[in-house]
Amino acid sequence: MRKILFLLFVLCVQLAVSAQDKIITTSGDTILCRIVSVSDNRIIYEQQVDKENVAGKMIPVNDVAEYFRAPVAQSSNEMYHRSLTPEQPWLLSLSVGGAYLPWLLEDVTEESAGNNDYKKLNKGYALSANVHYLVTNNIGFGVQYSFFTSGYNNNYPAMIEPSYPVYSSSNTRERQYINYAGLSVIFRQFLDQNHKLSLSQTLSGGLLLYRAESQSQSFMPYYDSSISLFSQSYTQFRNISQNALMTGNTFAGTFGISAEYKILPYLSVGIGGSFMYGSLSKASAEYRDSYGNKEKFADEKLENPLKLSRIDYSLVVRFQL
Repeated sequence: MRKILFLLFVLCVQLAVSAQDKIITTSGDTILCRIVSVSDNRIIYEQQVDKENVAGKMIPVNDVAEYFRAPVAQSSNEMYHRSLTPEQPWLLSLSVGGAYLPWLLEDVTEESAGNNDYKKLNKGYALSANVHYLVTNNIGFGVQYSFFTSGYNNNYPAMIEPSYPVYSSSNTRERQYINYAGLSVIFRQFLDQNHKLSLSQTLSGGLLLYRAESQSQSFMPYYDSSISLFSQSYTQFRNISQNALMTGNTFAGTFGISAEYKILPYLSVGIGGSFMYGSLSKASAEYRDSYGNKEKFADEKLENPLKLSRIDYSLVVRFQL
């Protein structure tokens, strides 16, 4: 009778042990436990410390070769399942790089521009920030913001008397700013089993704000038309300043794609590119100069819409929190 009881006891112990979850590490160790949850980054499990106490522990997925979960009866109140929502659902993305506006200057001629410096306006710097909430590991919803700026400064001689000739100095500063904010959706695909390498696409639609500033300053002679340029009475020069501002807003849309590599459980780095479509058909403008001249108009329709579509290329940093 004692032998039968002993055999039954050993059998129960073996069944209890075999019914436990197991984690086999990359170093070959076996952990007998109860697996609580499994995510892309870690496995949370429990181990019995003594008869009354249980200790909760965590192991990174990178340190796990394989794991097994014991089958659970359908009548049990504890059902092991993997949540569709990631344990770290917030995805913060930052992008820094350059941008190019290929169609901005299509309607500008060299005669109307006066010099070739205006060509510098279609190349500049871009910054973008996105915040998404991941409803699954592969899709999330959030907001996107981007900023672009370009411009030039030039100091060149201005001819004031072509007959001799006589020159004076003239300084010009042109700068434009584009701000964009909108709702966004992100799609992610993992390209390896360890979820180290991923490909992401973003779609966004929102509001684009445009601002262009123009400033010029020239040191020019000031004289009466009846006085000769080289008359002894000709002694006055004056700084002439001109300031112009143009603003406008329109709806725009963006599409972006990037490839990232996870270097830490919460940090990925990579490269990306995006395309923004935007066209400004109405604008407000204001002009002032040192002579006291002023001019202002609001929401005027432009003869040629300003084509603000651009291509961005950048370094991408993502944080998953």
